[in-house]
Amino acid sequence: MSTDLVDLPPRFGMDRPAFDRLGSGPPGEPRLATSVILVRDGAEGLEVFVLERTTAMAFAGGMTVFPGGGLDATDREALAEGLVDEATAADAARSWGTAPADAAALLACAVRETFEETGVLLAATRPLAGARERLTSREIALRDVAARIEAERLRPWARWIAPETAPRSYDTAFFVAAVPAGQEPDGATSEAVAAAWCSPRRALREWEDGRRALMPPTWAVLTELSGAGDTATLLAAAAQRRPEPVTPSFRPQGDRVRLAVPPHALGAAR
Repeated sequence: MSTDLVDLPPRFGMDRPAFDRLGSGPPGEPRLATSVILVRDGAEGLEVFVLERTTAMAFAGGMTVFPGGGLDATDREALAEGLVDEATAADAARSWGTAPADAAALLACAVRETFEETGVLLAATRPLAGARERLTSREIALRDVAARIEAERLRPWARWIAPETAPRSYDTAFFVAAVPAGQEPDGATSEAVAAAWCSPRRALREWEDGRRALMPPTWAVLTELSGAGDTATLLAAAAQRRPEPVTPSFRPQGDRVRLAVPPHALGAAR
């Protein structure tokens, strides 16, 4: 693996006082999280489903994101409860370089967050009235909604770990998934003010024009996907991936600080 770093666009930099504050606090343990890149073949080629988070959100307010969020306690029960079997958990663990129980929890979190935020359920279902709303309010758990997580629908794509000194530190697994037949994602979540399908190129153009706000991991994923072909080809490629962790680095350049990443973050190396 190359030790060279690639600078991200200048707008991901920061002023010197902000950089100085980054190292002033104690290191934090990154919280495991997931993000799911829902894809389809559309009029502009490959399209992804994105949400625009409400500005009231404490994390990534106003940003365009993929569905996802942090693990909760119930996600960690996925292996013990049989939502993910041992063989599937072991295979997922090899993809993410983690323990099987953690890999199963990532799969559970990806399914739960995607269902809560878009209504798409990547699992064999248990018919239950008002399941989405009741799951979001924690009245029920994922095991009450899903008989089995269909892990084959969730392909590994990328893994980003925020610097320890970041205000909120996450270790995020990005999955890519096609929407199951008969389902259609929506933006019926209190965490978003808008939701839509768009091509990665279009999302990046709107970011460049200042009409869309992106966090570095989302920008990097969209940048790599902008060169992808159709959904079938993408999913086949994703099935072979073993995401190499990306931890951005802050490095000073004059009175600014640039955010830099290893080349594989942008698909330059695999």
